[in-house]
Amino acid sequence: MGKLSKKQRAAERLQENIAVLRCPICHEDVTLKDQQNIICPNRHVFDLAKQGYLNMAKQSQSTIYDTSLFSARQRLNDAGFYQPLVNQLDQELADLAPKTVLDAGCGEGSHLQQLNKRRQIPFPVGIDLAKEGIRQAAKHDEDVQWIVADLANIPMDNQSVDVLLNILSPSNYAEFERVLADDGVVIKVVPNQGYLKELRQQLDQTDYSNNDVVDRFRESFDIIRKQRVVAQQHLSEAMFQDLIQMTPLTQDADLNQLSYTQHVTLDLTVLVGQKKLKIKKSLR
Repeated sequence: MGKLSKKQRAAERLQENIAVLRCPICHEDVTLKDQQNIICPNRHVFDLAKQGYLNMAKQSQSTIYDTSLFSARQRLNDAGFYQPLVNQLDQELADLAPKTVLDAGCGEGSHLQQLNKRRQIPFPVGIDLAKEGIRQAAKHDEDVQWIVADLANIPMDNQSVDVLLNILSPSNYAEFERVLADDGVVIKVVPNQGYLKELRQQLDQTDYSNNDVVDRFRESFDIIRKQRVVAQQHLSEAMFQDLIQMTPLTQDADLNQLSYTQHVTLDLTVLVGQKKLKIKKSLR
């Protein structure tokens, strides 16, 4: 028997874990049909692409992120720029032994790819609304289930996720709380003031604080651990070009006006949270 195609491998993985997913339109359970698509009882159909990813977005939506941005981010990750962060995330996962890990807002999926290679997660899932990012992720890694989906309407069942990753990405805490198992953890990565400070100085964007972001996270989850990741990362000229192409900091900047710098600061905080304890009043 020959090697399975990406689509066939994805179909097998989905068949084993189909109970984790739900229809994003009517929220009913779904089934895999003919190894081609996902369907719910109300006949909402979501196609499994030949690259192995699922498109479960209710409607296509353009984003500011394109293929060149995701390619630059992939190369930067492959070159080890975010290695200290991946090492810390791997450490967080080491004692948890999760079955289902969701990377919410995964982009091109580099972080989840690296973590899964180390941990061999039983059911790793990466979702993002940017189809180009998901397509890029599926191109580079066929061991993760990649899904085009909206963070405001995650196509996963209630309490189905053991670990939810949210790395330098927008959040939807109501949905995060819904899909997270009662004993699960959510790991959010936020930038600190020193993050890419050499670039921020050139862009005159040094006035930054993550206090509001951390406070919002704390409103939804109990923070059980907080770890700072700081490193001075060496950049080749090619890596610098990838960095300025992929970061949202340069969205409105003229990239030709930015000067190459050999060292850039990685300064991030990893927040590990759990669902808040709900104190029930006893009936008397």
